[in-house]
Amino acid sequence: MEQDSTIPVPWTWSRLQSAQIGVLTFARFCLNTSLRIVYPFAPAFSRGLGVPVTLIYSFISLRNLLSLLSPVLAPLPERYGRRVTMTAGVVLFGLVALLAAFLPLVWTLALVIIVTGLVKVVFDPAMQSYLGDTVPYKQRGRALAVTEFAWSGAYLIGAPVTGWLIAGWGWSTPYLWLGIGGLIAAVLLWRYVPTARNHDSHTITLSYTWQMVRRYPVIWAAALYMALTLIAQESLFIVYGDWMEGSFNLSLTSLGMATMLIGVAEMTGEATAGWSVDRFGKRPVVMLAGLLNAGIYLLIPWVSGDLTMALITLFFLFSTFEIAVVGAIPLLTELIPGARTAVMAMSLGAMAAGRTIGSIVGPFLWERMGITGNAVLAAIVMMLAVLVLARWLHEGQPEEA
Repeated sequence: MEQDSTIPVPWTWSRLQSAQIGVLTFARFCLNTSLRIVYPFAPAFSRGLGVPVTLIYSFISLRNLLSLLSPVLAPLPERYGRRVTMTAGVVLFGLVALLAAFLPLVWTLALVIIVTGLVKVVFDPAMQSYLGDTVPYKQRGRALAVTEFAWSGAYLIGAPVTGWLIAGWGWSTPYLWLGIGGLIAAVLLWRYVPTARNHDSHTITLSYTWQMVRRYPVIWAAALYMALTLIAQESLFIVYGDWMEGSFNLSLTSLGMATMLIGVAEMTGEATAGWSVDRFGKRPVVMLAGLLNAGIYLLIPWVSGDLTMALITLFFLFSTFEIAVVGAIPLLTELIPGARTAVMAMSLGAMAAGRTIGSIVGPFLWERMGITGNAVLAAIVMMLAVLVLARWLHEGQPEEA
């Protein structure tokens, strides 16, 4: 078992643009694509399997619910090493994705959806803590923003490819290339990403995480901010595929191309976050983006009859959302530097909780109120998130209770 005791050569910004940061981003790209394609293509999965689309939504909700295990799984990177944990998780993902590709059944789709979520809640805090330990705070916003391109890339590249593959060869085909990509990423992680010294002064266990949460109440505020932002986004986005197909009668290929625009928007938001938060401050940039995002949610019902206006609105919706989330991550890594992994594990668990709540509430509102109900709820919840950040989240909390 590998321990993170090796002291690495200090990273400079030029090295962050090298193969190591590229490998981390590629691994996240494979995971994120698997995580995200179920949203626009849930109706296509349901048709391919001959099951109601609500069953696919229930798989998403179950995945999000199980992702609440993030604080429980948090000790794994500290106990076995971050590189070992990230690599093992990506191997597991790759194997399950290949299983779904070669055995296209309802239960294999459910398995790959759930496993992807579980691997993500281990991989992401391990990677973010790794960068937190090796990248100076003044450069951390840009470093984390680079890895976040894997999130937008899932739609910029993954969505159109997925639509094309499903239209030509069936719903399970995308999992073939995702599985192969995952296994390649695992090899590259093991070969090129060095170990990093853990700066936390304690072994991260569930008990220690709970002690840190009790000792530093600001961790609750960080978790609440992340939960609220994800409730807002998930409650609307879970019905995105139904909304786009029903309102604009898009084919699978067209839906993939339309979803690609969301990837462009997210990449724009990630780049803006990486450029702005280190120059103008994490808190003001994130608060402004959150306020804009809340206002844009309210425009969604007004553009449901015009595809061009809907796509423009979605572009600004997702770009501001990315700034509000990506810009907040370096802020969270500096809330309690001595308990960084505990903060990030709780934040990731809170994001899972937000996704779970949103994925349950979203279809409920969609069936009863249409897209208007989803949009109004998202706007209100996003405003609450901004209030939490403005009131409680500041860098450099005291190290002693």
